[in-house]
Amino acid sequence: MVGDLGGESPAPMILPGTSITEGLLMCGIVGSVHAERGQIDQQLVRRMCALIRRRGPDDDGFFFDGQVGLGMRRLAIIDVNSGRQPVFNEDRTVAVVFNGEIYNYQELREGLLKRGHVLTSHSDTECIVHLYEDFGEDYVTHLRGMFAIALWDLRQKKLLLARDRFGIKPLYYWQDGRDLYFGSELKCLLAVDRYERQMDLQSVSDFFTFKYVPGPRTIYRGIAELPPGHTAVWKNGELTTRRYWQLKYSTDPNKSIDYYREGLLHHLEEAVRLHLVSEVPLGSFLSGGIDSSAIVALMAKICPGNVKTFTVGFGEGQPGADERPYARAVAELFKTDHSECVYDNPQTQVESILPLMLEAFDEPFADSSMIPNYLVCQAARQWVTVAMSGIGGDELFAGYERYRGALAANTYQRLPGVLRHSLRALIHSLPQWDMAGLWIDRMKRFVDGAALPLPERYQQYLSAFTEPDKASLFSQDFLNELRKAHVGSAELAMHKVEQCRDPLEWILLTDMETYLPDDELRKADRMSMWHSLEVRVPFLDHKLVEFVSTIPSGLKLKGWEKKHILIKSLEGILPDSILRRRKQGFSIPLGAWLRGPLRELLWANLTGDALRDLGLFNLQAVERMLDEHDRGVRNHETQLWAAMMFAIWHRTYMKVDGSRAANATVL
Repeated sequence: MVGDLGGESPAPMILPGTSITEGLLMCGIVGSVHAERGQIDQQLVRRMCALIRRRGPDDDGFFFDGQVGLGMRRLAIIDVNSGRQPVFNEDRTVAVVFNGEIYNYQELREGLLKRGHVLTSHSDTECIVHLYEDFGEDYVTHLRGMFAIALWDLRQKKLLLARDRFGIKPLYYWQDGRDLYFGSELKCLLAVDRYERQMDLQSVSDFFTFKYVPGPRTIYRGIAELPPGHTAVWKNGELTTRRYWQLKYSTDPNKSIDYYREGLLHHLEEAVRLHLVSEVPLGSFLSGGIDSSAIVALMAKICPGNVKTFTVGFGEGQPGADERPYARAVAELFKTDHSECVYDNPQTQVESILPLMLEAFDEPFADSSMIPNYLVCQAARQWVTVAMSGIGGDELFAGYERYRGALAANTYQRLPGVLRHSLRALIHSLPQWDMAGLWIDRMKRFVDGAALPLPERYQQYLSAFTEPDKASLFSQDFLNELRKAHVGSAELAMHKVEQCRDPLEWILLTDMETYLPDDELRKADRMSMWHSLEVRVPFLDHKLVEFVSTIPSGLKLKGWEKKHILIKSLEGILPDSILRRRKQGFSIPLGAWLRGPLRELLWANLTGDALRDLGLFNLQAVERMLDEHDRGVRNHETQLWAAMMFAIWHRTYMKVDGSRAANATVL
C-alpha cells in the first residue's frame, strides 16, 4: 500500500533459521594512541565519541590501557542486549572496536569454534579478535561486509586499522608526530586541541573539480582518510598502510550470455539474502529504477509480505521528473508497505536542512542529491532502523550517461573535420534555458571533450569546473596562494587506477575507486548516520562484484543499452516498463530552484560582503554566473551550488585567516 509517514512500525525481519541472539550492530569508532607520553587523555576520547552520538544512540563503550584509548557508539541491529563493545579475545590481550556489519559471521563463527576458540557472545565483532589470533593482519581478508575496525594488540603494543573493500564505512586519522588519532568522522579529529585547523589547498582546488574532496586527502591539512581496501598498522610511533584487496577485471568471452545471466542473478540473490538479517525493522529505498527495484523484488521473494519501501517525489507545481508513479508500480507489484516523501516547499525544506547536512559532512560537499538522500533517510527512520539501497549498480553495469558519451566520442572523432566544426558551432550557439539547459550544457561538454584522449575527456565530463574555469573563478590573491603552495591541477581520475585494455572497464574501475567511495558512499553514510539509520548496499558484496568483473564490457553497455546483462538477468522478475525506462537518477530540479525558491539563499551567500570577506573568489566571475543563470542564458547550477556550499562551509568551519573557527563542530 502507499501511505504517509505515520503509523505502526513493521515487525523485525528475521530470516528463517536465524537465531534472535545472533549479533550485528552499526556504530562509530574513535581512538588515540601515544608513543611516549604516558597515560592517554580519557576525556578527549570520550569527547570525540560523544560527537558521533548520532551514529550510535543506543550505547557507548571504552577501553583504556595506558598509551591507548578506544571508544565506540552503538546502534543495535541484532544481539541488542549483549552485543556491547569493546570486545576481547579469551585472555583479553586483543581488544577491538568496530563499525559495520560482517555478513558471513555465522560461517566464520562455526570455523572458529571448530578450531577451539571460546566465544562468549553471538556478536559478529567477536569473530574479528579470534580471526586476528589465527591469521594475524590478514584476518581482514576473511570478512564479507562493510566495516571500519580498530584493533589493539596488548602484547605487541600495536594498533591495526582496517576499512572495507569499497569504502562503505569511513575512517579518518591524524598523526601528530608519533601519536595517532582516528575516528569515523572528521569532527572527531577536529575536537583534538592540539590539531591546528588549516585548509589543504590542493583539496580546495580538487573540490571545485569533482564537487567532493577526493580521498585519501581531506579538506583539513594533515588529516587523511584510510583508503578503501586498506589496512594501517601503528607501532612504536610509525604508521604503515597496505592494500589488502583490489578489483581486477578478468573476462572470458567464451562464456555464454546465459552463464553470466544466471550467475549474476544467483550472486545478487545471495547478496540480498545475506544483507537481510536484522532484529530491528528493515526496509528499502525505492526509486522505481532498475537497481532499487531489483533489490525490492528479491527482498519480497525471500521475505514476502514483510517489506517496507520509501521514495521521494515532487509536490504539485514543482518542476522535475517525479519517479513516484514508477516506485508506486513496483511497490504494488511486490505488495510492499510503501511511503512517499514529497517536496512541497523546497525553500523551507532545503534551507532548514542545509546546516544539518553541512554538519554531517564536516567538509564541503556539493552533490545536490544529498538533499533527497537526507529527506528519504529522515522519512525511513520514522519506520525502520535498516534500509537497503541500490548504490553500486551504475558503477558495476555501466548505468551512467557519461559512459556512453565517453565512448561515443571515438565515433564522433571519425566524422569529417568540417562536419565536426559545424556541429560544434551549432551546439555552442544554442541558448541554455529552463530544463533544456542541462542537456545543452552536456552537448557542449561532449563536443569540447571529444577530441581529447580518454582520461582528459572523461575528466572534462566529470568536472564541475575545468582548470581554466577555476583560474577564472578564483581571486588573484587565492591563485597566488595556490602557486606558493605548489598546488597543481587536479589529478586525472583515470590516472589514479591501473589502466585496463578495455576502455569501458578502465572507466568503470575509475568510478569504483574514486566517485563511488568519495561521493556516493560518503553521501549515503553521512545522510543515513545523521538519522541513526543503517544503509546496506547488496550490490557491493565483494563476491558479487568479483563475479561481475568477469562479465565482458560488451554485455554491460551493449550498443546504446546500459546495464544490458542486469536487464537480461531480471527479465521475468521486473516488468519491461521498469527495465526499459530511461534512467532519471536521484536528483532535484536544481537549476529551476536556484532561479526560484532557492534564489534568495543563493544570492545571499554569493554576493556582497558575504563573498568578498571570503577572499577566494573573483567577484565578477561569480556575479556573471549568477546573472546568466538568473536570466536563463546559461545553466550554471552545478558551479553555483558548489560555490555556495563551499562558501557556507568556510564561514562555518574556518576563519578568513584560516585559523580555527570558534564554533566549528556545532552549527
